[in-house]
Amino acid sequence: MLPSFKEGDIVFFKIYKEGKLEPKPGQIVIFNHPIKNIICIKRISVVNQNNIEVLGDNIEFSEDSNKFGSIKNKKIIGIVTSKLIYPKLINLSFQKNKSTSLNPK
Repeated sequence: MLPSFKEGDIVFFKIYKEGKLEPKPGQIVIFNHPIKNIICIKRISVVNQNNIEVLGDNIEFSEDSNKFGSIKNKKIIGIVTSKLIYPKLINLSFQKNKSTSLNPK
């Protein structure tokens, strides 16, 4: 499976507060890595009482709960709600139109 997000993508998320917003399997979360000092974004696979397990969409290359175990809920920063999608501008060329004038005299 291809990753849902790439480095540089812009995502929107709800800030996670224990007791107010419960994580569910299938949701995508932003969290502090349990070992490294980095922020990660992964899909929730399992929800337990005080922790979650996450999987990357590209399982073959993903560093997820298969490698570092479950994540305590207090490590969750937010739950992703959407991703900003913008058209890519590739090989745009502008042509000058010599016969058009905005202010003919």
